[in-house]
Amino acid sequence: YFPLFLKLVAWNGVMLEKPFLTLLPGLMAPGSFLPLFPALVDLPTLVLALEKSEWISGSLPGNSADFIQKSQTPENLLQLMDEAYTGSTIEDRGGDSGDENIGSRGDADALFLDLLKDENDGLAERHWTSQGMAATLQAAMGSAQSERLKQAFQVAPRLVEAYFRIALRDVNNSLICALIPLIMARNDALFLDLKFASEIQKRLLEFMLSAFQQSPHFISLLKKPIMDRIGEVYDSRAKTELAMQLCWAIGEHGGGGISHKDVARELFEGLELLLYENLSSSRLALNNNMVGNYGGAILKKSGQARFLCFVVTAIAKLATYHRELIPRARVCLAK
Repeated sequence: YFPLFLKLVAWNGVMLEKPFLTLLPGLMAPGSFLPLFPALVDLPTLVLALEKSEWISGSLPGNSADFIQKSQTPENLLQLMDEAYTGSTIEDRGGDSGDENIGSRGDADALFLDLLKDENDGLAERHWTSQGMAATLQAAMGSAQSERLKQAFQVAPRLVEAYFRIALRDVNNSLICALIPLIMARNDALFLDLKFASEIQKRLLEFMLSAFQQSPHFISLLKKPIMDRIGEVYDSRAKTELAMQLCWAIGEHGGGGISHKDVARELFEGLELLLYENLSSSRLALNNNMVGNYGGAILKKSGQARFLCFVVTAIAKLATYHRELIPRARVCLAK
């Protein structure tokens, strides 16, 4: 039932926050735990979709052309909730809304309709990776944020924090382990409000590190997605922060623990490769910019240096857990 409750929370904001928090533990069943995460993170986008639906006339999901009209009454919301739950009159769009870049008004409408139809899975990843996603949300939001959207920016981080708190207390390890790759994927795929994104990212990273603290063996189970995300370190500021925190976790927990020697060696080799690649590229970049944009080269190199501090620390800590790696760690430190 949580998609229906989230529509009510999105529409009524802070007024329904406490009642929803009271219900939240009961909504985190094995079948709903994972879908609930992106739905909470996408609460501001759900607000935009609901507000957009108020103003749209013409054919939309439903039996009548005037199914969604501008209205100040709750009937519109109740209709949306009913259709999201039953799915009986929602037309099948065949997945066309995500095939092309999302930038036009029509594509924005398609995106919102997908969310209103069934937001159990949040926004599909293809939407968030689209080059036009930022323009679409900005156009839908307009020059000024609505009161509902402002409240969603406040409420969503608190709901996500409560969700994580309950997860660490009540949810089994297999589901938490499955959640971590979703967290890593959404860390850089959030609604484009700087304060909101910062609040959500802070909670995502804190939960991820807490999960690794509670169950260090997750690092060995998630070796590939962890190294994939570390490899994206320079794609964006959010990915840089994620990569550094993952490096810290690898070192802090010995790559999954003393009993995971093979995985620890593979993680060590990945970090070792990153170290040498970054040392080589930073020296080359600095030499190429001795004439010209020297300040820009220094700035870039300082960012690399910060990341490499985390890499070298992880390498050294892995070697303290797994003594057979000490000779290679000494070479890395010498470099």
